[in-house]
Amino acid sequence: MFKSDIGRTIAAIACTIVFSATCVAGAVGPAATHHAATVSAARQTA
Repeated sequence: MFKSDIGRTIAAIACTIVFSATCVAGAVGPAATHHAATVSAARQTA
């Protein structure tokens, strides 16, 4: 049972890290791409 509890804890921590990283990448990725496109378009029109 001790190994089972450790396994569950490690799995929960690993899932939390992966889920958090995915959420951050999903939020930051489009914002960074949109910002780069906006700056590029502004430079071309100026």
